[in-house]
Amino acid sequence: MAATDRLAAFTAAALALPGMAAAQGMDLSPEALAIDGSYSNYQESNGRMSVQAFQNDAALRLGEDVNFRVNSTLDFIGGGSNPMNLNQIGGASPTFYWGRNNNYGRKYGELELSQATQGPQQGRQGGIHDQRLAIDGALNVALDDLTLGVAGGNSTEWDYISNFFNLDARWDLNRKATTLAAGFGYASDTVWADGGNQGRIHQQYTDGTVIGGDKNTYQGLLGLTQVLDKNSLIQVNLTVGNSSGFLSDPYKSAWVNNVPAARSSSTRSASAQDAPDMSTRSGASGGNPEPSPTPAPSTGQPVEAPETLVNTFCRQSVPFSFQANLCADTRPGSRIQSAVLLRYVRNIPELDAAALHLDYRFYSDNWNIDSHTFEAGWLQPLPYETMLTFRLRYYTQRSSYFYQTVYDNPTADGLYSSDYRLASFGAVGGGLQLNKTFFGMLQIGGGVDLYQRTQGMGFMGGTGSHVDNFSFALYSVNLNLKF
Repeated sequence: MAATDRLAAFTAAALALPGMAAAQGMDLSPEALAIDGSYSNYQESNGRMSVQAFQNDAALRLGEDVNFRVNSTLDFIGGGSNPMNLNQIGGASPTFYWGRNNNYGRKYGELELSQATQGPQQGRQGGIHDQRLAIDGALNVALDDLTLGVAGGNSTEWDYISNFFNLDARWDLNRKATTLAAGFGYASDTVWADGGNQGRIHQQYTDGTVIGGDKNTYQGLLGLTQVLDKNSLIQVNLTVGNSSGFLSDPYKSAWVNNVPAARSSSTRSASAQDAPDMSTRSGASGGNPEPSPTPAPSTGQPVEAPETLVNTFCRQSVPFSFQANLCADTRPGSRIQSAVLLRYVRNIPELDAAALHLDYRFYSDNWNIDSHTFEAGWLQPLPYETMLTFRLRYYTQRSSYFYQTVYDNPTADGLYSSDYRLASFGAVGGGLQLNKTFFGMLQIGGGVDLYQRTQGMGFMGGTGSHVDNFSFALYSVNLNLKF
């Protein structure tokens, strides 16, 4: 999974078009140059995921009407027991929930975080590493009351490549008391499962095909901003998107009980049976290699090998083919998404020009996921050119129609996913940001955001598991310089 998706899930207030934020530009004086630099450190509880992000932006306004901006982001992503070990395989940590009758002593519903389930790393606990480099640029041109923008960029990871562009327009009416906005965006992505060597080796399904594929996304935006009086305004945005292609997670699998698996048996010679079997498998604790039992004495005659179950009803990835009950994450090939954002901003002159921001966002898609987001922010100017910002956020989501932690039986439509992002859950978060301006041109700031995801905290209904409960902390520092 792309790092962009991991961070945007906790910071975006609406379904932004690819590159839309970059296209909006900065508030600069004519022919001014501004440079931004920031560092963010994202840490999930229990070492699940770690992201370090370095971002640099530069904006240049040429005259009164042209604004150009370029952005670059470098992310380092890790997780598991050794998150920054470069020898580990990249990508999102493969997970599934153990079902009944497994051969590894795991409890029903227990979450598996093991990175390597087969081969030379069999039995080792999860550890991933990936990195992302993203570069995009935007150009805005003002034509009296109409502003036109174009943006495009590329984001590359070991297991993900994305190319995007977008067009946007803003039209000021009624002496700039009313602003209409429209935008269109397109993204072309390619995803695969990293099998090693920084994505140069691609994992496969058991039928020999490569895991992954292409994805195309189209998005459109319509927006209205209305000034109510000299101290308040409202904003309404409608965003619609359509994605098609490979929309599954290339690393995850789902456990299915009561599988209609066939039994396969073969013969082998006694000499082969006499050879000690030094293969290992994950023990009940999930970490210690456990040698196979000592073979029986040779009879000198061909013997029948033990029967094993063979999956015949769903697609399996090679790393998870060790158990017939595991099906590769398989989702519909298309997804239609829509979101409505309502925003109210109120300046309060009596409190040194403090500002209150209230946001509500409703999201829905044809995977049966509906969500509500409530967010409040308070910006408080302080003496000595200092700004203090508080944020509070609540999010609740219903699970997708095909999500299950463990499937009781094979599905008629062949869809399987135990990805916690498709589950039913609720989350609360909050943040604090402090910025200080020096000499009227240099701004230095820092902040912290905290987040808690809990399966029982939502009210939308659906399926979920408390095993997926986690928290994270996001620490950031930033620097802005205007010339």
